[in-house]
Amino acid sequence: MDRKHLSFCYKWFDDYVRRVHCQDAEIEKNIDLKLWHTYRVCDNVTKIARSLDIKGDDLALAQALALFHDVGRFEQLRDFCSYNDAITADHALLGLKVINRSKVLSGLPKRERNIIRKSIWHHNKYQIPITEKADVVLFSRLIRDADKLDILGIVAEHFEKRDQHPNPALDFGLTDELGLSPEAVSDILQGKMVRIAALKTLGDMHLMYLSWIFDIHFPITLACIKEKHYLERLLADLPIEPDIIQVRDFLQAYLEKRSLISI
Repeated sequence: MDRKHLSFCYKWFDDYVRRVHCQDAEIEKNIDLKLWHTYRVCDNVTKIARSLDIKGDDLALAQALALFHDVGRFEQLRDFCSYNDAITADHALLGLKVINRSKVLSGLPKRERNIIRKSIWHHNKYQIPITEKADVVLFSRLIRDADKLDILGIVAEHFEKRDQHPNPALDFGLTDELGLSPEAVSDILQGKMVRIAALKTLGDMHLMYLSWIFDIHFPITLACIKEKHYLERLLADLPIEPDIIQVRDFLQAYLEKRSLISI
């Protein structure tokens, strides 16, 4: 993708988002939240890609992917008033429908259209299929890292300011407790991401976001997570009890080990 087509993608995206509005102030707030999330993910993917010496047309392709990765969230919020795919619709699928309907990718070569579509589909799934082609795996990993990095910042701030500035859309309707489910704790201690289906409390949600470090692929993303103290911030609200101490020590040891391997 050349820079001219990337500029076209940005113009299309900005025009599209301007048309998606809701009279409900709470939903409109979350539409804005997703808009600024998208722009930060674009910045993140640029930083990660450059750390891998990705440049030129492939860098522009990664930036366009970041721009489009959450386009399904806007209609999801407007129509369902929720971020929860489990009770609404898969926002990656919604995004692909928006993109296909608009034909915004029609001027791109087949390889680039395929990378964008498949990487959008993979960006919110539990894992990337082992059968996927190398170029799709690379771009899927780029967007997954860039996306998770920004979401960790959003949810860390949400939990820190939740009492003063509640946002029910970010709570997924979970019970307002910080207790932990044995399944969520067990997943982390096995080095596995906690699945959304396993969440029962807001404490479990903290663990799910903490477990995302097991799916981080690139050294620069790990460095940013450490620099911004996301692990410490997401652990801060949880009660000091044996399960939490065990989870904290396991996650910190994992992060340190990965950081040393990346040097």
